[in-house]
Amino acid sequence: MTEKVKHSRLFLWFVQVLRVCGRELLLVFRDEGVVIFFLLLNAVYPVLYSFIYNPEVVRDEMVVVVDDNRTQLSRDFIRRMDATQEVAIVGYAANMQEAQEAMHLKKCYGILHVPRDFAQSIGRGQQAHVSLYCDMSVMMRYKAMFTALTNVTQAMGNEQLAYKVEPVVGMSGSIIESRQVAVGNPAMGIASAVLLFILPLVLQQSMILGIAMLHGGSIERRRRNGGRDPMAIEAGPAATVIGKMMCHQIVYVLPVIYVLYYVPLMFGFPQYGDFFHVICLAVPFIIAVSLMGQTLQAFVNERESVFLLFVFSSVVFVFLTGASWPRYLMSRLWRVVGDCVPGVWMSNGFVRMQADSALLPQVAHEYWMLWLQVPVFFILAYMVERFVNRRRYRSWIAASEDNPRILTRIDLAKNGVG
Repeated sequence: MTEKVKHSRLFLWFVQVLRVCGRELLLVFRDEGVVIFFLLLNAVYPVLYSFIYNPEVVRDEMVVVVDDNRTQLSRDFIRRMDATQEVAIVGYAANMQEAQEAMHLKKCYGILHVPRDFAQSIGRGQQAHVSLYCDMSVMMRYKAMFTALTNVTQAMGNEQLAYKVEPVVGMSGSIIESRQVAVGNPAMGIASAVLLFILPLVLQQSMILGIAMLHGGSIERRRRNGGRDPMAIEAGPAATVIGKMMCHQIVYVLPVIYVLYYVPLMFGFPQYGDFFHVICLAVPFIIAVSLMGQTLQAFVNERESVFLLFVFSSVVFVFLTGASWPRYLMSRLWRVVGDCVPGVWMSNGFVRMQADSALLPQVAHEYWMLWLQVPVFFILAYMVERFVNRRRYRSWIAASEDNPRILTRIDLAKNGVG
């Protein structure tokens, strides 16, 4: 008899989970704001970011030359600079003052100064110096100009060294042949380097915003209905948390495939990983983000507070992933904060898979850290649902029974009325 009762309770609990999941799906697709966060944001933001970062590298940055040497060697050096894909020589200036004026008027973004003793120093076997002045308002300009200058000076240096050594050792060509091999990012572009970190964060941020907005809508319905939500399903805290998590898993099947597979495919981002392994990594990521969102909903009191509380955090998450600054160089505090964010582990694992051809066993640390976050966030979400949300709802119901208009007054006061 006891076994039958246990099976009956387990069955009823599972039915509650399914009912919560079904009701949550209904609420998702009936709420325009949530649909925008769950679906439209995932459809538009990755494409918008990718278009902004295209083309991935800067080409033909405008440079003015001040050639105080005016020899065949200096002219050859300038021609080689102009022949690079990064730099375009747009003119000559008589002196540095004239070149600075051209940069001030935005006729160029860099000044290449060839000193008077350039050819003479090379002829004497001494080190020659060339100065490059860059507009640092955009770091990509500096990177492009410095890359072109480095490549040209190294090539000319090798030729001059070989010319000096050839009569002695009887060899021709460069002493050392160097070649750039871009591993993981053949285009050497900013989008291929950064967007792979950002794409999982788009999924995380959209889900957190949508979950918070759903909770804000429930709060507003309870204020209008004496502390009760007519759209809610009567279920235990654990069934409520798991049912909502199942709903989020179902809704995010297509966005995950679109964002992590089709967006990189459309824009030619590195895709060297096995997509089945990417999906395996994404499963605990979506579960952990869902539970994290249900934990953070404790701070939401109305739908509009979503924008004040969570929108700004997207920038913080980008920095925590290590996209702009390596995580191992961060302070211990920020590394610990990043370890608590599912998107940080997902972004780093996703980049290693797509850029470095890593398989799931090779990102096992990130994979198991995501699974470790699942029970941690489940406990936190359970505590929020049981000890924060439901305690608040009971107090509202009790207060409403004594004064039916008290919740309406609170709602009006929060909106500056009454």
